[in-house]
Amino acid sequence: MIKLALRQVQLDPLRIMLTAFALGSVIAVILVMKGFEQGQYYQLERIVLNRNADLIVTQSGVTNFIAVRSSIPQLSRAQVESVDGVINAHPITAVPIIYTKNEVRTPVYVLVYDLKGGPSSIIKGHAIEHGNDIVIDVSLAKKYKIQLGDSFYVTDFEFKVSGFTEEAAFMMPFAFINYDGMLDLFIESEIAPDLSTFPLLSYMLIELEPTANRDRVTQQIEATVASVDVVTPAQLAGNDVNMGKVFYGPIIGLLVSVAYIIGMLVVGLIMYSDIRSRLRSFAVMKALGFPFARLLIAVFVQALLLLIISIPFGILLASALSWFIETAAPVYLIRIFEPTIFLQSLMASLGFALIGALIPLRVIFRSDPMIVFEST
Repeated sequence: MIKLALRQVQLDPLRIMLTAFALGSVIAVILVMKGFEQGQYYQLERIVLNRNADLIVTQSGVTNFIAVRSSIPQLSRAQVESVDGVINAHPITAVPIIYTKNEVRTPVYVLVYDLKGGPSSIIKGHAIEHGNDIVIDVSLAKKYKIQLGDSFYVTDFEFKVSGFTEEAAFMMPFAFINYDGMLDLFIESEIAPDLSTFPLLSYMLIELEPTANRDRVTQQIEATVASVDVVTPAQLAGNDVNMGKVFYGPIIGLLVSVAYIIGMLVVGLIMYSDIRSRLRSFAVMKALGFPFARLLIAVFVQALLLLIISIPFGILLASALSWFIETAAPVYLIRIFEPTIFLQSLMASLGFALIGALIPLRVIFRSDPMIVFEST
């Protein structure tokens, strides 16, 4: 039966290539969708872990770093730093803005930092050196054709772009300024009348002594400052990833399910057409005494061979699509080769290929060997 399936695949190479391209396209869509989902989770996780803190202080009741407002009393920094085991409590302020240029608007998450918590890497240019310097995500630079040294206006306050980074999350690019820049922005721009609506201190990045007990320090900080909670970066990152799963999971799950159904139907239609064209051959085999189970194996093997041929097409197409999307819009990270998800997608593709192969089996089962003699 395996030889029969191989022979059938070899009979019409052009048809097999077209079939492989069709199936490969379905596999590519699945990989890109799942890769997009995993890319968003990765960005949500890294935006917290890249701040390189031992512990993170948030407003009491705030359990996320993204898409929430955290405001901590400024005097709490001195209280936190007085706790045994704490070397420094580095301030971080999160300011969501809408960047507008040429009537095009983009939500941007601005992180204000002092000595720690700035951009994890500078891919071009240099870090902040002056109060009006700003480091922006490369996706903003590409979208608005911004060059190093160009002006970057937040309301009516002018920053100068000193560097580009690659940090985005929740489909939003990030930008980084220091506290000198934030104070100038608040005082000299149109934001000043609404200053009370912006937090002056959102989070604190705790730097611990090497010998400090993390759990004990956490308890002491929360006992000393009642208005804050203390979490590990991994916990905060995990909360953001879970938020992302609630947001992206149902949407991506629905789209991937549709892709699976399309793939199953593609396999089914291809196999149905192929079996209808070879119905007499199957009837002859039944007349010669081949059991239905062996014919079933032949169909499954042929479907499996089609899938094996299609997988390289799918991977190449998914890689090309990922490269194109990330080049056109770097804010979207697509991780198609995440090991677990990659294997799950390929196994699911195997599943829909085998299920699709079941569609034409009724034709074989109902084929009558007598048609062979009627046609002679």
